[in-house]
Amino acid sequence: MLFGSNLIEAKTLDINWAEKYQTKNYISYTLAYDLNETINTLSNRKWTKDKKSFNTFKYANNAYWAKLQIHNSSNTKKRYYLKAENQFTYKIDYYLVKNKQIVQHIEDGVISKNHHRQFNTNHMLFPLSLNANEEVSVYFKIRNYNKININFTLVSKDYLLDYYQSYNLLEGIFFGGMLLMMLYNFFLYFLLHMRAYIYYVAYVFWISVYFLAVFGFSERYFESYCYLFYLSSGAFFIFLTLFVQSILNLKKKLPKIHKYLNLFIFSFILMTLLNIYVLEHQLFVYAQILFNIFFALVSSFVLIIIASTYYLAYLKNDAIASFYAVVWSIIAIIGLLLPLQYLNILQLAIPSDYIFQFLILLESLLFSFILAYKINLLENEKKEQERLLVQQNKLASMGEVISMIAHQWRQPLSEINGIILNMDIDYRKKQLEKEKFTKYLDNIENTTQYMSQTINDFIDYFKHTKEKEEFTLLELIKGTLNIISSNHNKAISIHYVKPLDVTLLSYRSELIQALLIVLNNAIDACSQTQESKPSEINIQTKISKNHIIISIQDNGHGIADEIKEKIYDPYFTTKHKSQGTGLGLYILKMIMEEKIQGKIEISSSNSGTICNLFIPKNVIL
Repeated sequence: MLFGSNLIEAKTLDINWAEKYQTKNYISYTLAYDLNETINTLSNRKWTKDKKSFNTFKYANNAYWAKLQIHNSSNTKKRYYLKAENQFTYKIDYYLVKNKQIVQHIEDGVISKNHHRQFNTNHMLFPLSLNANEEVSVYFKIRNYNKININFTLVSKDYLLDYYQSYNLLEGIFFGGMLLMMLYNFFLYFLLHMRAYIYYVAYVFWISVYFLAVFGFSERYFESYCYLFYLSSGAFFIFLTLFVQSILNLKKKLPKIHKYLNLFIFSFILMTLLNIYVLEHQLFVYAQILFNIFFALVSSFVLIIIASTYYLAYLKNDAIASFYAVVWSIIAIIGLLLPLQYLNILQLAIPSDYIFQFLILLESLLFSFILAYKINLLENEKKEQERLLVQQNKLASMGEVISMIAHQWRQPLSEINGIILNMDIDYRKKQLEKEKFTKYLDNIENTTQYMSQTINDFIDYFKHTKEKEEFTLLELIKGTLNIISSNHNKAISIHYVKPLDVTLLSYRSELIQALLIVLNNAIDACSQTQESKPSEINIQTKISKNHIIISIQDNGHGIADEIKEKIYDPYFTTKHKSQGTGLGLYILKMIMEEKIQGKIEISSSNSGTICNLFIPKNVIL
């Protein structure tokens, strides 16, 4: 006998022409005393409109029954489906009863997936056929460790066809977007070798696996997909923590918070293993306890993360943290809806899983933009470091330059001293006529002008202004040779054909430094050749279709073939470390390509080396 006289009848759901019906207000519940009991044992059972009386730890290992009365009030046969959104049902038994006889029994859930679901859907679907004016009873025996309410929706076939078209499109967009974010950041990891990117890839991967489990897709490939849900939920929190630690550099900026987050990582690992264990042994009482602990743990974790980002954003002026603070605040607020719904504290018309899924995709897109912004910051930081490197390279040779200035001034100072001595002798002999006096003054003026020009040349070299200046090629080459003239071996001849008569608008200091690097390398190469061979360096200028070319050619020993590919590498040098830093050609390439927007070409053989500096033609005034 299926029903007893003391059975409380529930309100009947009348269906007619609508394609969708909500069943929440028509379902009644009762506790299952035994996991194996069937509806034949439900006589004299008390039914209630909610599960509060048995939704406690005491009955956590019990199943419960849900009953629904449905009446077809139309004059035609109807076929509907009871659709359940929630995927975390451990096991559910569906019974369709007509005239007090069971006409259909279907098992579904985590441990007993129905492999013959209609539409090959990821949701649980239970078919329901009603003849004209027929009334049926539907029973569900549900075993669900935390007693989450499972809202069944009664829908028609046409509704499902339309629903799954939209559903599959949206899910395709979501998982496709997540896949693109993974590939994009995976590529950035190999490009930049920053750990934050690989942590983010792992985070996106595991959160995608989480949603595969949430929406039932993983059921097609894994029998016990609930374990996959717990594994993924723990894993994505772990990699999210590693990503936060890395991208915000918490180990350096907030070392105590970094240590606290390490404790959270350990806790997530432990909780994941415990959850899998208790589900494997069907210890639903402990599963409920672990779920509540995990909820509290995640809440604390989220508060620490958000507080850290706001602290770094507004007290430490961290631009990256300010972006994350806003994004995570929104995600956290919506994310709290999930456990609140799972705990039956909050009921939403739209399942929070879908809202959270949309926000996660939005978060992934925003995070990718933020990571791209991070690249931009790193690029700007790299450029600033390179600028400082160029300037430091100049300052590193300060002692040498001071020696060069002293050498440059020694002779003109001696000349001035000699002129003054001759003036004094002529004055004492009363032979200092006006014409001779004027000649002495002219000589002194010419000498001081030379000294002044020397100072200007060195000032031009040490400038680090970002403004472009007007200068001629002749001024550029003569100024550079003036700096280097007192420091190179006089046995090495430096010749230059009168440069092109053009005026440039460019960075004079950087171009002087570029020429000095090339000339110093040429002088070093010539200094190592045999003494019987005359050493020469020739400077020429020419113009091509798109560039002005300054060509420096020496007849030194050349560059060995085995090191040609390494000459632009920073800190690579063939000299003793006391004679060179190995930064010269690296800085030269950086100046010509990044500052001047030109290029450099070096060709070498046993007979010498030719270095061509290409300056864009558009700098000509």
